[in-house]
Amino acid sequence: MKSNEQFSLFAIEEVKTNRFLYVVKDNEAKDMALDELFDVSKFTRIRAVSFVASPKFFFKMTKDFEEIQLILGIEDGHVAGSFITGLQALLAIDERINLFQSLPEEVQERIRAERYQVRYSKKNDPIHSKIYLLDGKEDKRVMLGSANFTEQAFSQRKQYEELLVFDNSPLFELYDRRFNEIYEETVDFVPEKYKHNFIGEPINVADSDQLFEALLEEVTSGKVYTEFTEVQIEELAEASLHANLNTEQIESVKQLIEVITKKDRKTGNHIILPPAQLDKKSITIKSKLSRLNKRTEEVDTRGFIEYKDSNHLLYKKAEGENMFLFSKRTTKEALSEQLKLIHAFIEAYKTYTVQSSTDTQTRIFEAILYAFMSAHIWKIRDHYVLEEGRESVRRNIPLFLVLAGRTSSGKTSALEFINLLLGNTQSYLSYEQINKKNMIVDLFYTSNVNPILVDEVDSKFFTSTAADKGERLIKDMTNNLDSKHPVFICTTNTTNFDATAQVISRIYYLQIDNTFDKQKQAESSKFLGDIMSEVNSTLYQDFTDRLADRIKHHDVFYTSEDYLFIAREIFKEYHEECELELPKWFSTQKFDDYNERGKKIWRELFISNKEAFDVRNDNTVYVRSEVLGKRTKREREEIINYLPPESILEDNTVLILNKEIFMAFINESSNNSFWRKWFSYS
Repeated sequence: MKSNEQFSLFAIEEVKTNRFLYVVKDNEAKDMALDELFDVSKFTRIRAVSFVASPKFFFKMTKDFEEIQLILGIEDGHVAGSFITGLQALLAIDERINLFQSLPEEVQERIRAERYQVRYSKKNDPIHSKIYLLDGKEDKRVMLGSANFTEQAFSQRKQYEELLVFDNSPLFELYDRRFNEIYEETVDFVPEKYKHNFIGEPINVADSDQLFEALLEEVTSGKVYTEFTEVQIEELAEASLHANLNTEQIESVKQLIEVITKKDRKTGNHIILPPAQLDKKSITIKSKLSRLNKRTEEVDTRGFIEYKDSNHLLYKKAEGENMFLFSKRTTKEALSEQLKLIHAFIEAYKTYTVQSSTDTQTRIFEAILYAFMSAHIWKIRDHYVLEEGRESVRRNIPLFLVLAGRTSSGKTSALEFINLLLGNTQSYLSYEQINKKNMIVDLFYTSNVNPILVDEVDSKFFTSTAADKGERLIKDMTNNLDSKHPVFICTTNTTNFDATAQVISRIYYLQIDNTFDKQKQAESSKFLGDIMSEVNSTLYQDFTDRLADRIKHHDVFYTSEDYLFIAREIFKEYHEECELELPKWFSTQKFDDYNERGKKIWRELFISNKEAFDVRNDNTVYVRSEVLGKRTKREREEIINYLPPESILEDNTVLILNKEIFMAFINESSNNSFWRKWFSYS
């Protein structure tokens, strides 16, 4: 069905038959006008199976019948794409509501009374039949042929159509059964919730809550029975890549299917999730039902990178919309050149910074490793779930990498360098650009596996209670997002950063402590600029080719303890092949920086305020209010968030900790602490 035609035909002229519509009745060609074909003086009920360009046109032509049933079919020439067309009709709840609201109130009343029905396939099976059944007190008529019930078919436009008319024929009984068979496989086009409860009242189809409620009602009632084969899912993916005028609509359908379905292990098909699981994904489903935010499309400057399941290689979209192979091997010379540029860039975090330490360098390299694995993080998550047989383990592979540092710590330079290493020609995003309702959710729900790079994310983002930010967003994305999707790599300021245990367990937090020396600012800026002018994506392209080769041969490409395992291995290969020594800052394992920062903060509080920690014999520690000082409620939450959640026994009006866990956390012996405390009162 052409959605843009459904609501456009308001004024319909008197329609007459002509030589293009060839009507055969009683074995003779006859010139029959529409009012004779659909004779309301003889027939009181009409049932039709047909494509209808405009339900308004159909109703105008049939409005004088007492009872009307229309089963929507597909347009001629669209048989090959009927699966996708059916999906669009199923999921375009806003269009279905719009159609209902566009009808006159008298029609709405007839719909509510079941005297006028519009139905469509609940399984997305294409319906290409053209059947018209009319019956009254004495007569029955069946009409068959090529003619859809459209203005095009029944008007004077030059379109050849055939229509066979049989009155009071045994064929009527045959096609009565046929109609009922098709009817049983269809559902009401008008969402039930609005058909009965909102007659005559305007419905805001931009309200995602309304759309979600309609979808949930249809799934709960069993109205929607949908199962997609792997072939159909691939067809949808291909259509989203090669569509022309309706690219956005097909992409939206594809994204929504990915959200609301799961793969059945027995059949291998994708089935719609039960209502309880849909409810858990309500935030993202609402976003997809209300269509991709236009502002998101305008802001998203990432190059489009597609992961091909057939060979595990990456393909990139060129300016001309054509895809080209991105993953490919390069020469040893090119590898060595780019590897040395990475070395030089990371060395700047020692040469031009205040502290002479490799800690920050190691974390910058760790961020580069994560970025190189970014297009495959979704693959690791899906594979891990299948290996473990538990959906809950998906959350163990984080989608969020947070580079947290003070001002002048070089975190933004690291983001810029990563952006260039990945081959992006456009700049990374700023938080202000995407800090609008549902925009971050939109960025996640796409098959573009190019990571989302965002600079200076407000620390309040991580503690926000909004549905599309903070804990709710991070939990929803990390727990539920499957199939192909990007990751989120961002920078933030450590000064006010904190997060709940639910958030921290789902992000990879790297702390950039060392700051660049202001006196060397001009020198370091030129040095970094020179490096960035030479860096390109050849190393990343080679990396993803090597990684694809390992996946194809079923080699280990991650471990449950370290999802960056294979990145470390490939970079060791690079150093060996290029005859470069592994640098001291080469990271060999994951970091636990947020926990380490919490240890440091609470150890300092304990040592400098030992009088305020009442270490008791019942294995508890009572923390007196002076430890928290005159902090606001928010500041109090911030400092408490740095404690391991299992150590907190009470944190409402008082703060009571488990002594054993707390002392182990700050690397203090509970016995020594107890006696030091006891002697302080002597």
